Amino acid sequence: LKTPNMDRLYDESVRMTDFSVSPTCSPRRAALMTGMQEFNSGVTHTVRPRRSMNREVTILPQILREAGYATAVFGKWHLGQDDGYRPDQRGFQTALTVVRDNQNSHYDPKLLSNGERVSIKGYRTDIFFDEAMAWIAEHKQRPFFCYLSTYNAHSPLVVPEKYAAPYRTRVDEETANFYGMLANLDMNIGRLLDHLDRLQLAEDTLVIFMNDNGGTIGVDTYNAGMRGCKATIWRGGTRAYCFWRWPGHLKPRDDAALSGHVDVMPTLAELVGVKLPPSVNERIEGISLAKRLTDPAEPWADRMLFQHVSRWGVGLTDEHRHVNCGVRWRNWHLLRSGTCGLGCLGECKIFRRAAEGGPMLYTDKPQYHYAQTPADRWALYDLSADPAQDRDVAEMNPDVVSRMAKAYEAWWEKARPAKINEEADAARTDVRAKSLRAKP
Repeated sequence: LKTPNMDRLYDESVRMTDFSVSPTCSPRRAALMTGMQEFNSGVTHTVRPRRSMNREVTILPQILREAGYATAVFGKWHLGQDDGYRPDQRGFQTALTVVRDNQNSHYDPKLLSNGERVSIKGYRTDIFFDEAMAWIAEHKQRPFFCYLSTYNAHSPLVVPEKYAAPYRTRVDEETANFYGMLANLDMNIGRLLDHLDRLQLAEDTLVIFMNDNGGTIGVDTYNAGMRGCKATIWRGGTRAYCFWRWPGHLKPRDDAALSGHVDVMPTLAELVGVKLPPSVNERIEGISLAKRLTDPAEPWADRMLFQHVSRWGVGLTDEHRHVNCGVRWRNWHLLRSGTCGLGCLGECKIFRRAAEGGPMLYTDKPQYHYAQTPADRWALYDLSADPAQDRDVAEMNPDVVSRMAKAYEAWWEKARPAKINEEADAARTDVRAKSLRAKP
């Protein structure tokens, strides 16, 4: 797989090499927008109503818009499209997204432009880059924030044949399409970087490039030696790349500070000179990277990051307190991976299938990537010595386990009341069940 433009971004960026994200899509996006772990904005799933981000929470585009920035989103929003939840109602002045958060139409997609349906012919990723580049050109005379969020390489794996053709004879058809979608994304990234150069905006524009969650198709081919994939709590489900490119301002290098998606919002707020109101600042879990990006010697907080796959069955929030959850601290990863044991139809169903050997959506090695830890205790891994997470060292490090587990319990208690969509989900499901029972 050749990705010259991603390689260019790598070469020209500060690269956060220990960057953590949520295991699945909507939760990860909620954390990115709010600077808080997703539970604190009510998001625990990718489906309605549990993907709807709390309207009372202040989010990144609102902060930047108040600072005088033009704001736009092109692509995947996935945080609610009911009235009051759309991105054009949450601080984005321009929003081109998809109808009903439907990610299935890569060609000639049905789109929403600030809530109004529009039709644009073509390949969806190309369309979003075209529209974003036109918007940037239109706003080049003022500060702008452009959130460009693609569907490549999300299933269904569909791409113009010229991008997949180079891989047809080397991997199976599905993987060839996956690589082709990445090649198309790389091509578009090159177009965007060249566009900034033509507009003479490169040195005035911070480009941040990161992925959504753990890998999907392709983890069997290459997964950087990590166990886990999307929707698992293993490192392969929660580690992401994160490149910060700002020519003339940031010197390219690796930075191993434990960081994550929750840090983006406070970082951008500091970089543009916005002082967050106390009501916002006191809820944020992220830490600004602004000084660290320019000075690798800048002291970094000794922090913990909390993660959860969520996706539990309706009404089973508390039963999943210790199911598919984890904590990162220093070189340690404390986690529990498995099922609730209650016959849950949420993510536990996937783990039960994996334990039986599949078949699985993302991998032919389900018992490896969906490995289950002992059900009655935490497992602990030293990522510096064991990045593949093959050796559970909990029994040898009881003090570490105790400290991280206590921190997790305190975090859960604090986050539990914020899961405002759980009751709505249970009520919606109950109404649907009553409707089905009423049918002859």
